Amino acid sequence: MKIVQYNVLDGCREKEGYSRLSNFLKNGDYDVAGFNELNDWTAEEFQVEMEKVGFKYTYLFEMDSSRFLIGIAAKFPISKISAIEKPPFHHGMLHVKIKDINFIITHLTPFESKFRELEAESLATYIETIKEPLVVMGDLNTLSPFDKAYYDIEKISASKFQNRQHIRNGAINFRPMQILLDAGLLDVNMSEKLDYSMPTKIKGELKDPSYVRIDYILVNPILQQRNPVAKIIHHQDVSTLSDHYPIECKWEELTEKL
Repeated sequence: MKIVQYNVLDGCREKEGYSRLSNFLKNGDYDVAGFNELNDWTAEEFQVEMEKVGFKYTYLFEMDSSRFLIGIAAKFPISKISAIEKPPFHHGMLHVKIKDINFIITHLTPFESKFRELEAESLATYIETIKEPLVVMGDLNTLSPFDKAYYDIEKISASKFQNRQHIRNGAINFRPMQILLDAGLLDVNMSEKLDYSMPTKIKGELKDPSYVRIDYILVNPILQQRNPVAKIIHHQDVSTLSDHYPIECKWEELTEKL
């Protein structure tokens, strides 16, 4: 199976940008696509447009609490398990099942990391009872301890927004991601260098940018048996499409292992 997760920036509704997004999805030939920031979309529009790029089935979580909607599209039937928008989730959490795999899509708060700790704890509690293959994906707005060697605390602290987002008690706060890892989730994007998902080139070439990886596809040990491998896509065709780069993941189907 081949999947992609993408924060498309405020819905990507502008005609030229959406045309490029459509081409990216068509060319990627994905089985499943998860999205953050489907702003101003309706479920009907989402279904129609995703069918055009090869996804027969869709689910859009039309939240009341946030305009930053999350959704999923697939070539296979989607069964909704739950859709949660109550606190502590800032932009909601969507749980669906496709084939034999549970997919959870979320978009954690972009503000203080102490609030992401609460979201991560709620997510960790939620997945405790899932004893089937599981993928957790989305813009998690948090840094991973696996990337610790690549981050410069002085550079992060110098950015007003990144300081608010990632610094707590004078240090980079990796705890939100650590909570998810301690809950048994596995990070399958283990590049030998920082496989950053921000910034892109949507605002042009930046001088000495602070690169971060905040978009993830995580799996549980059951799905890990299918040898998933994830990577951030830095192709030119997505470098100015959003302020995030997409992340894709591939794994073996069960029949391939028999």
